Amino acid sequence: MELSAGNRTGTRLEDRVKDWSSRHRRWLVAGLWALVVLLIVGYSVREPVRDWWLAREACGGQLPSGDLEIVRTDLRLGETEESFDAEDGTYSCVLRDENGKVVVAVDAYPEGRERDQELGLAGTSRPPHAVLPGGLPGFEDENSLVYLMPECPRAGRTPAEQHRLLVGTWTYFAHSSAEKAAMLRLAVHMTNVVTGKLGCGGEPLPAPADGAVPDEGTYVHRARAKGTACDALATTRVPAAGRDGEVRIAIADGGIVGRCTLRATETYEDAREGAAIIELTAWRGDWGPRVREMGSGPDPLPMGRGITRRPALTEHRAWAVAKCDGDDVGFAAHWGQDYPDRHRKPGTKYVPPTEAEQYEQRVLLRTYVSAFAADQVRRGACTDLKLPEKPEKPERPEKPAA
Repeated sequence: MELSAGNRTGTRLEDRVKDWSSRHRRWLVAGLWALVVLLIVGYSVREPVRDWWLAREACGGQLPSGDLEIVRTDLRLGETEESFDAEDGTYSCVLRDENGKVVVAVDAYPEGRERDQELGLAGTSRPPHAVLPGGLPGFEDENSLVYLMPECPRAGRTPAEQHRLLVGTWTYFAHSSAEKAAMLRLAVHMTNVVTGKLGCGGEPLPAPADGAVPDEGTYVHRARAKGTACDALATTRVPAAGRDGEVRIAIADGGIVGRCTLRATETYEDAREGAAIIELTAWRGDWGPRVREMGSGPDPLPMGRGITRRPALTEHRAWAVAKCDGDDVGFAAHWGQDYPDRHRKPGTKYVPPTEAEQYEQRVLLRTYVSAFAADQVRRGACTDLKLPEKPEKPERPEKPAA
């Protein structure tokens, strides 16, 4: 059958296209591959550039690049946020990785509900997890969260009183010694940045010594605690479970909170091996009304402000107060969280302590806090030490007539 003119034209066109494609196929393939390569290169370049930009811009561009490189993981950075309210005195910034986990977070709290809540949470976790070196006014909480409380009159409402700003710096991935050292440098640097923003005045916090890290405390036999900051646990009468026990010493010069803990090193009738028997703590500055210590009774520690700060004594806790370098300081003594442990059998009824036993507990706790507070006041050149009054001895019940 004879092809029509239209068919012959279409055939010639197709032949020309095929001929052109055949002659230029190599170039077409090369062009496609070049496009793919350009896309890949563009994406691979874009991610590092974005990563560099986020690290550079996070927290107002104030994060030291070297320390940030140490505390972050190999994951790409994902996002950053920052807020600052000069009037309220609040500051917050956070840098997250591509999975949304925090790499660095910084939060500043002046006086108020949020600060009280933050310190209440920190105080309930038996701080300090670790004390800070170099006289830095702060401590490390669990999970690599460093709290620093520099002086800042701007942070308070009463100019006549000394006030401290609370700044928390969280570096979630810091675990090794090198990472902990970088964490501490970041915390000090960012705290100085915040106090500068708020116009706190005064000298900035000193940079930590090279390689300095928080100290989780020293553990010594009770007898070796004599002459240390936890001397009170070595020189006073303690329960049998603690006489040959171990003392954790977690107190540092300039620290905001310090702790001495006496632990049982073997099992006794009223204490399991490793259980805390006695806790002695020192609290500098205004911690607010929400700090609760496990083992110190149902009520928060009596950290009142100004004239409301006064000694207190119950069978659960003893409290003394003093002034140190213009700061209000409180000293507490209380029983360990799991002491006394009577090893009661299931189904047996709890028998509360008698009045005589409660009196003995008050006497001992007052002895502990008096010895501890007096020693700390002497070491810190403090003044105005006020101790709880001696407890009243309960009257003996009258014997029934014969």
